[in-house]
Amino acid sequence: MPLIQSILPIVLALAAGYLAGRRMPAPLKARLIRLIAPLVWLLLFLIGAEFGEVISSARSVGHVLRTAGIFAALTTLLPCALICFTRRRAAPQATPRGGFRLEQVWPPLKECGIALLMVLLGCAFFLLNHALLAGALRLPSSPAFLLLLIVLVGVDLTQVRLGAHWFSAATLSVPGLVVAGSLLAAVAASWLTGESLKVALALSSGFGWFTLSSVLVGAQLGQTYGTMALMTDLLRELLAVVILYTLGRRHPHAGIGSAGATALDSTLPIVKQACAPEAVPLALVSGFVLTVLAPVFITFFLS
Repeated sequence: MPLIQSILPIVLALAAGYLAGRRMPAPLKARLIRLIAPLVWLLLFLIGAEFGEVISSARSVGHVLRTAGIFAALTTLLPCALICFTRRRAAPQATPRGGFRLEQVWPPLKECGIALLMVLLGCAFFLLNHALLAGALRLPSSPAFLLLLIVLVGVDLTQVRLGAHWFSAATLSVPGLVVAGSLLAAVAASWLTGESLKVALALSSGFGWFTLSSVLVGAQLGQTYGTMALMTDLLRELLAVVILYTLGRRHPHAGIGSAGATALDSTLPIVKQACAPEAVPLALVSGFVLTVLAPVFITFFLS
């Protein structure tokens, strides 16, 4: 039931945007699509505020942050590396000529910097609002704001041709490699942090879905581990934002793989902005598969 409750609003918002986009005039559609970029920055601000709330309420913040950082880095980078390796073996790319060109590198670096700045501003806003104003200033709910963005992504999706390639072997290999890379990362993180393999596998199986992993892990292992799971997947999402903006245009499979389950919801607008409209179907399929697998894997490793 929690899985259906999480996925159903996203599917309905995406479908509503797609159906509306099919019927609305082209000028209105273009104006709505241009709203995606500024709304993504606002979403990242809200995510930063939630991150600040987690930091302020966590016990043993240093230990939790250090452990979560190790898990997040390994479970994000190892799947990303696996995807890059398999994609290069399947379709070797010619080395681009002309060397380093600033005009090619600057746009993704600038967008990544803005994204991180918005997260930091959101985090600072929460901490200052909590310390100086006792939380008097209220922000809109990020889930509700996200649904608005998903509607706009649905409108933009009308420009993408639907086809059987949505479920091709190349598409389905992305979530498969994310699972494999995350489990390998769990083994490495267990060795680095001293956590048991059972706990490491559970912490690595949220695939970025921090609201789910924190509840399931916290119910079995206590509040500290619940916070650790939340921060692992939240940091995993923030790392995915960096990877999407820096690699997404040239390596969309790796960027979407780094986003894990969040490619279905919170990072979907960023996929559209940082990659290309053609990458949205891959994000939807990969994110959906990992969203379904996350509660299964966490429950299995904790049982």
